[in-house]
Amino acid sequence: MIEQLKTKFGPKCTAISVNPELSGTFYHPSNPLKFCEAVNYSFHKPVKITNKNLGCPGARRSLGFDNDDSVLARFISGNNKISVQFIENALDEIPKLRNIDNVFLGIDEDMEKKIQPDLYIIYVQPGMVTNLIHNLAKIGIKPYIPPFSLLSVCGNIFSHCYKNNSVSLSFGCPESRKYGGIEKNEVVLGFSFEYAMNIVNSA
Repeated sequence: MIEQLKTKFGPKCTAISVNPELSGTFYHPSNPLKFCEAVNYSFHKPVKITNKNLGCPGARRSLGFDNDDSVLARFISGNNKISVQFIENALDEIPKLRNIDNVFLGIDEDMEKKIQPDLYIIYVQPGMVTNLIHNLAKIGIKPYIPPFSLLSVCGNIFSHCYKNNSVSLSFGCPESRKYGGIEKNEVVLGFSFEYAMNIVNSA
C-alpha cells in the first residue's frame, strides 16, 4: 500500500504502526525529537519514537506521555500569544492517546508484508486535496478538518486518526511548518489503514 500511495501522492508519505513488534535497522534518535520531525525523517528512513526520545510538549500530550493540559496551554500561550482559554478549548477537541509504548514510522513495502500499518500520513498540495475530498464525498467519507492550527501533525492528524479510525486534514501549525518539513504549498493528510484503499482510488 505504501508504494501505491507514493505513486499517487509523491515521496512525502509514511506508514505508521503503534506498539508494533518489529526488529531491524531503524533510526532511534538519541536526542529528543518533535513528532512532526519524526514524520519528516520517516519519509527517508524508519524512525522509532518512545517516551524517552519524544521532546515536544504538544506531541507528548497527544501520545499520552504527559497529561497536564493546563500546563501545556500556558506553554503554548506564552509562545504564540493565543489566550490560554482558547488553547484549553482546542485541546478538549484533540484526542489524547493512552497505553503508547512506541510509535514506528516509515514502514516500507517489505515491512508491510509482516505488519499492517495503523495509519498513514502524507504531505500533499491543496489542489490534490480538493479533488480527493470531492471524490471521497461521493462514497460518503467526510474528512475531519480542525478549525485551529495547534498540535497539527501529532494531535489533529496522528492521535485523531488513530483513535477515531478516520480521515483528517490539517493546514499545519507553526511548529510543524518549521520543524516537520511541510512546505508552503503543502497540507497534511492522515488516514487509518481502513481508508487507505479509498484514498488511493479517490485521488
